[in-house]
Amino acid sequence: MFAARKCLFFIMMVAGVLGAPFAEGQEAKLATLLQSAPPGVNAVAYVNPPALKKLMSEANFKSSLSESVEEVWLASAIDPISLVHQWEAGFAQMDRALSAEALAQIVGGYVDRVADKDVVWTPKQSYLVPLADNRIGFLRPAKRAMLATWLSGTRQPASPSYLAQQSKQPEEFLSFFFAIDLQDSFSPVPLAKRLADFDSLGTIEKANAASILASIRGLSILVGRRSLKECILSAEFATSPEPIADKASAILTEILNRNGTGAPEVADWKVTIKGNTLSFQGAISEDSLHGLLGIFSVQGQADQLAKTTPATGEAATANAPAEPTVYESQKYFDDVAELIERVRKYDTKSTGYRARWNDMQARRIDELPTLRVDPALIQYATDVATLLRNNALTIRGGNIQSSQVKASQTLSSGYYGYGDGYYDPNSGVDYQRVTDVQARGAAALDYNSTLAAIDKITGDIRRAMTQKYQRQF
Repeated sequence: MFAARKCLFFIMMVAGVLGAPFAEGQEAKLATLLQSAPPGVNAVAYVNPPALKKLMSEANFKSSLSESVEEVWLASAIDPISLVHQWEAGFAQMDRALSAEALAQIVGGYVDRVADKDVVWTPKQSYLVPLADNRIGFLRPAKRAMLATWLSGTRQPASPSYLAQQSKQPEEFLSFFFAIDLQDSFSPVPLAKRLADFDSLGTIEKANAASILASIRGLSILVGRRSLKECILSAEFATSPEPIADKASAILTEILNRNGTGAPEVADWKVTIKGNTLSFQGAISEDSLHGLLGIFSVQGQADQLAKTTPATGEAATANAPAEPTVYESQKYFDDVAELIERVRKYDTKSTGYRARWNDMQARRIDELPTLRVDPALIQYATDVATLLRNNALTIRGGNIQSSQVKASQTLSSGYYGYGDGYYDPNSGVDYQRVTDVQARGAAALDYNSTLAAIDKITGDIRRAMTQKYQRQF
């Protein structure tokens, strides 16, 4: 379940599907995507942007999901701890058809021919594949040989049984779904050592808890179509999780907090057990949902592609000017401003999670399309992303230094002597609390300085762009 803590945030990303999608006209489903996914697939996902956008609106959550993307599927090989993808592949159902030439014009790429199909290479190091029925395939990174194998529809070796089982979820009831295979990902030996000082375990034997958690087969998370309160996180184990059931919410909360990915709402989720499956159900917060949606890049590419495609059709796109335009520049500025606002409103007591969140928003700024955007705005966005990354590095550096100081602080800083010694009444715990406060204070100071710097350059670029284009930015 150490994977569980991260998967809580990567699990729900959004994306595209593989499988038999390239059989023209065939309806692709999660159950078929595994058949032709590239080797090493260990995660699948599905999202219905219109349904999810509706739920987010009802919950007063901000949403940048495009309604021009009707459905998205994904297959991926992802490290469950670092969240680094070996590859991402999938496809999106769009509300209009786009030719290879139009796609190349939109993204600033070029048209190629792979496996008898027109494909588009993009500067984002990915491939786009126009398909029948208004679908677009995605592959990242842009590995041509992998794309050729995928397009050929070659059936791959049997996929993990957990994914095969989870991919049968009825998509018509989902706004979002993700599953990741975790079979044999963890050893109970080092896990028991990591659990040694977990307060949430209470009287539960650490070795027993480690044995259960390390037996995890996979993790899934889904959101239904009626409410964001229908978020369900399920972890399936090889052995019964009954011995840790009473402490399950506390354990998950502590795992998340310790790894800088805190989700306070988890503490209020209802816990149930059915067989060897431990499930948590409750309302997902806005920050957690945005965190999940920021894990995969393929979904973001589909959204951005939809937003940069004129509603009038691809003819207008094909004739789009190469020079910067006020429309694209204004939209780019607004998108960066929205991500800055997410940084500003994000609320957490965990400095580690603050660092992770800022890193994520910096990456999303990097992913924004820059075609026909004013170069000064692109430089501004680069500066904002750099400031956020530097803040994350400063926070992590401070946390590392704090941990080193705390490790050197003993249970007592003084000693008894026979007339020539002294006694310090403060325990090591007292000193460690002071160290924690100092670390949090330094992190808050740098974070506030970062926001002040971002505000300054934002004000400068807003005035410059307003003056240049005679339109309020």
